[in-house]
Amino acid sequence: MAEKDVTEKILMSYADVFADCENVLNYDGKILLKPEELQCAPTESFYKGSGKSHDQFCDVSFYWVKHGKIVAQYMIENETQLKRRQVLRKASYEGGAYREQLESGQPVYPVISCVLEWSRGTTRIPLSLHRLLTEDGAVQGVPATGEKWQDALSLVDDIHLIVHHMNNLPPETRKLFVSDMGFVADYLNEGNFEARKSQQIVHVKELCDMMEALTGDRRFTDLAGELLQRQQERKGVIMCEYIDMLEAKGATKGENRLAKLIQLLLKEHRYTDLAQAAHDSEKRHELYRAYGI
Repeated sequence: MAEKDVTEKILMSYADVFADCENVLNYDGKILLKPEELQCAPTESFYKGSGKSHDQFCDVSFYWVKHGKIVAQYMIENETQLKRRQVLRKASYEGGAYREQLESGQPVYPVISCVLEWSRGTTRIPLSLHRLLTEDGAVQGVPATGEKWQDALSLVDDIHLIVHHMNNLPPETRKLFVSDMGFVADYLNEGNFEARKSQQIVHVKELCDMMEALTGDRRFTDLAGELLQRQQERKGVIMCEYIDMLEAKGATKGENRLAKLIQLLLKEHRYTDLAQAAHDSEKRHELYRAYGI
């Protein structure tokens, strides 16, 4: 899981991909952030707990810079399993970034963060600090509608968690991506790259690594070397070439798998099973599992 998280960060660490994610997911496709206006920001901040100083790391962070001045700081967190107290993590990361500004002597700028969630789950966690406090207050026996409780809560600044479920993005949102993230989003939601056949791949290795991490399909990384060579020779690889290579790789793998199954069935004289496997894909996959192929 840690390796998967690192792989997700690598593709997101490119300014063009990061800007694309922010523009599409948080600004409905409006081109607010431009890659050339982004500069890497620290992902490490510090807090004190149990009498000791601790460091904490957000996944990816960039400064939005205009005319040599920081306009805002953006953070993106990748999660495969949302924690119930995720909103406190957001408060901690943003608080660390604001703490850095406390004695800087420079104009203060906003810190904006969101979470990209990569599982197929739904959001069942409190998406605001007030909601979390209200739920935990109820656990302690404090009625959420109690007048005194509401008075206390009214003085607490609310914090809202922005979560984007990457496995459940509508087509109208996905079509707005212009970076390599569009390939990832389409594949997770459609199972193919057909809508982007003519789009050029920019970050070949990083895209291949991320696709394998998210799908478990090693074909993606098996092709990385050949794609990189093509990119270096011709300065560009379009997705339709990648699709052709994946299909060829899959066909070869399937042929080898079937050939091995046939050999094993013949060796054990399982002719009835062999006949069934020839025209019944469910039976064929049952035998694949039984033989560990």
